[in-house]
Amino acid sequence: MTMTTPRTAETGVEAKRPFRINLRSSGIYVAFALIVALFSVLTDGALLTPQNISNIIVQNSYVLILAIGMILIIIAGHIDLSVGSVVAVTGALSAVLMVNMGLPWPLALLLTILAGGLIGAWQGFWVAYFGIPAFIVTLAGMLLFRALTLTVLGNQGIGPFPDAVRTLANGFTDGYLGNIGLGPSAAPTCSAC
Repeated sequence: MTMTTPRTAETGVEAKRPFRINLRSSGIYVAFALIVALFSVLTDGALLTPQNISNIIVQNSYVLILAIGMILIIIAGHIDLSVGSVVAVTGALSAVLMVNMGLPWPLALLLTILAGGLIGAWQGFWVAYFGIPAFIVTLAGMLLFRALTLTVLGNQGIGPFPDAVRTLANGFTDGYLGNIGLGPSAAPTCSAC
């Protein structure tokens, strides 16, 4: 079987389209571009300033990190309904370790990452070895970890966090991991920190 390319009726020469958009597959990008253009006009250009872009990335960094993990799950053909509840319980664990128990934040962070990994391994165990659909396992996990979050926190907020954690949570730190991603525009933003 051979593939043919369309030819124009008059000349018999192959028709070449330098720019072709399939709205079905790229409609979301067009909508995103229109939304950015709209808000750029409505905010007199403040939307696309380096400081605002930096703030948007910092404020949504946890969503980006979660999206990386969710992409792996979705590629495997599954879905994880418990991701928000797992973030809540690991965040609560981290708060209790740092504020209530007084552990140094690097150790609390390490223990929190370990707890998150164990939670993921426990849920993956049920999916991989028992063949239970991920939808069911993570639905049960969502309810379980939401209840566990309320239990760990005692249904109240915990604070204040250590100064080093608050500085790190702001997204701008001095030194090696400082505001280096913005290049030359980093100087004005760091002087305001």
